[in-house]
Amino acid sequence: MTVLYHNDKNLKEIKSEIISLYEEAGKCCVQLRDELFYPRGGGQKGDRGKLIVGSQEFAIVDTVKDKYGHDSVLIVEPALPESLQDATATCVLDYDFRARQMKLHTCLHLHHCVLEQTAGKKIPYPETASIEDGFAFNKYKDSDFDPAIAEPANKKFLELIKTDAAVITYPEENAEREGFRWWECCGNKIPCGGLHVDKLNEIGDVKIDVSNKKGKISFKFSL
Repeated sequence: MTVLYHNDKNLKEIKSEIISLYEEAGKCCVQLRDELFYPRGGGQKGDRGKLIVGSQEFAIVDTVKDKYGHDSVLIVEPALPESLQDATATCVLDYDFRARQMKLHTCLHLHHCVLEQTAGKKIPYPETASIEDGFAFNKYKDSDFDPAIAEPANKKFLELIKTDAAVITYPEENAEREGFRWWECCGNKIPCGGLHVDKLNEIGDVKIDVSNKKGKISFKFSL
């Protein structure tokens, strides 16, 4: 299978052969020869879109990894008939959805790095990090850092996303860690296999809401 989503994350449409078609847990699962669709992971949701085969159109409602944690599996509705095994499909990505996911994913990493810079020390990764459609959040134990750094960190973060600072992702060079990837921005480096914007100012306007309840501090980012 050819992975396309890391090589060209702005690619929106291709033709590809259906190489596997089966049902699992009551869901129609489809694998293509070319992996245009990103499988969910690291808090980022799987890509959505549609498959078109002849005059038939099917919705891709999610993309996940196979049971081995490697290849992309499309969750498709309604179920494709078995006769479409080995057929060539037009694959159309819901790029607006992916773009929001990339922006929010970048927000989560960058804000964590800014918190560390503001605190002047390493901070444990969030207990919970999740990306929805239009908003995302990082949730920490408030014992992990002084909540007083939240306001200056938010201010710095909002300043940074107005710049054209580059966001770089790339694979680990060590062949023994195949599939492992890195995220870098503004001198910060985080392990991440997800998709991100190329420059911070692609994110646009972001609203940050901070809440501190039951010993946990949450940063919510809304586009």
